[in-house]
Amino acid sequence: MECNSKLCEIVTETVFPLCGIFTSYFIFLSPFKELQNLKKSNGQCTINPIPSVMIICNCLCWNLYSFVIHNHWTFWPNLGGIVLGEYYVLILLTSNMKPKDFKWTSITLIGFTFLNIAGAALSFILFKDNYDAAKNCMGIVCIIVLCAMYVSPLTSMKEVIKSKNSSSINTLMTIASFINGFLWLVYGIFFNDFYVWFPNGLGVVSALLQIFLIVIFHKNSGKNSQELPIYSGENSPSEPSSPNSATPLNANSTTLYG
Repeated sequence: MECNSKLCEIVTETVFPLCGIFTSYFIFLSPFKELQNLKKSNGQCTINPIPSVMIICNCLCWNLYSFVIHNHWTFWPNLGGIVLGEYYVLILLTSNMKPKDFKWTSITLIGFTFLNIAGAALSFILFKDNYDAAKNCMGIVCIIVLCAMYVSPLTSMKEVIKSKNSSSINTLMTIASFINGFLWLVYGIFFNDFYVWFPNGLGVVSALLQIFLIVIFHKNSGKNSQELPIYSGENSPSEPSSPNSATPLNANSTTLYG
């Protein structure tokens, strides 16, 4: 697409990316309070750790992609996401996690980090002779990682539907994810970048699914809310979750985009 006015250029090339940066950081900061409470409580970790892991992997991937395509708009928001994601994962890994949760958290972190490094290595090798090949290689990796990040919060969807309680879904974070995904969807469509608009389109769908669950299954409070299993890693439906645990992170991710 091409802009026919200066205003159009300002909106698409500056306003939309800036709004995307702000909403991205809002997403990254959303679980901060809950994880700080977990750190102070020293109780059992019942928070789904996978979305926090995917924040790191996703932001690392898009930072590498920004070097390939030379676009600073995809670099700055993800730089902060890497730092915050590392802090979150450090808290989770040093908390009282169940062995199975710790295992899958480690496998996910190592696996997607290796995928990012492998994709970047191939891209920078190909970059000398074939820019399109380098962009496609890293772009495909980014799609895989970002789609995984958007899907990770839905791991609690089964429990939400079963219990008919959406207390584990962070409403503000879900709305921020929708706005962020929509902004980068528009940005990717305008600049005809499939690797930006496609995964963010999926992110918008994921956020809409969570909003739908919030509307259909109202949040319960008090004892019934606390008895809901926050993360189904090893918890059975009959096991009450820790009263010190925080629910909002469980059904949300992150992020960014691209």
